[in-house]
Amino acid sequence: MNQVLKGFLAASVIALGLAGPLTVARTAGAQAAYEAVDQPTDEQLQRYAAAVRKVSAVAAEYQPKLEAAQDEPAKQAVRVEADQKMVDQVEAGGMSVAEYNGISRAVRENPELRQKVERLVGK
Repeated sequence: MNQVLKGFLAASVIALGLAGPLTVARTAGAQAAYEAVDQPTDEQLQRYAAAVRKVSAVAAEYQPKLEAAQDEPAKQAVRVEADQKMVDQVEAGGMSVAEYNGISRAVRENPELRQKVERLVGK
């Protein structure tokens, strides 16, 4: 991965709070927004870092569309489309949205874990 892309991803991870919690739920009310993942395994962190890279790429793809949207309903439509694509990317990597959000929460609360994920994302 080239240095520019690594820098972008690292900046995205920081700016987005590790892409933040995803808001789209596949099944209404059936799935918790967060799954408690206080001590993620190395395998979970690898999958999470891959998901963060994909989610960051989707965010970068949709940012110009969001800025170009003329009014709030148009902006909301872009957000919904982007969120759905992010969810699809996370799930395609073998991770549930609840697990992704749970690891995001753990990473925000644990500086050592955050550094580890930032290194993994930068690979």
